[in-house]
Amino acid sequence: MVLPGPAAALSCLRYDPVTAFQQADESSKRYMVVRGALSFDAEGLPDSYDEDAPEEWLTNGRVVGKSLASDGFLNDFAEDIVVVVGCIGPWCGMPQASDDALMFLRVEADGAAIYLDVDPCTPHHFGQPTEADFEAIEACRAGDCPPVPEYFRRGLGPATTEAGALP
Repeated sequence: MVLPGPAAALSCLRYDPVTAFQQADESSKRYMVVRGALSFDAEGLPDSYDEDAPEEWLTNGRVVGKSLASDGFLNDFAEDIVVVVGCIGPWCGMPQASDDALMFLRVEADGAAIYLDVDPCTPHHFGQPTEADFEAIEACRAGDCPPVPEYFRRGLGPATTEAGALP
């Protein structure tokens, strides 16, 4: 008789654009918010569930659109970026090429390096945002973020599996 092993599943709290904005705003890292098209080289991209997934997978990408200014998404933006797909165990983030995405880009080396971090729980990339999402981010930039439930304000906390918290 063969008994099945324990099942495992990744459980993440809901991650929305307002939460992403607030976390980026509170981070010691520098972020810019961009509305636009994302394209990237997907060759070798890990599956969303990949037993042999690396901790990180990098590929070249490009974002063309408008970056967020104090009065909205107004500044032209066209830059090559690095897409960083993060994996937690076998679960990986899944970037999506999109013509009208909302992205939180991490800026390093005084703007010489721009990264889009996409992991399974905090993707920093919203491939199908609504106009309400863009309006909420513009409100956040103006200092008037819509309310976020208390459990979002406390931070995402650890991702968990059925077996318990991940390290």
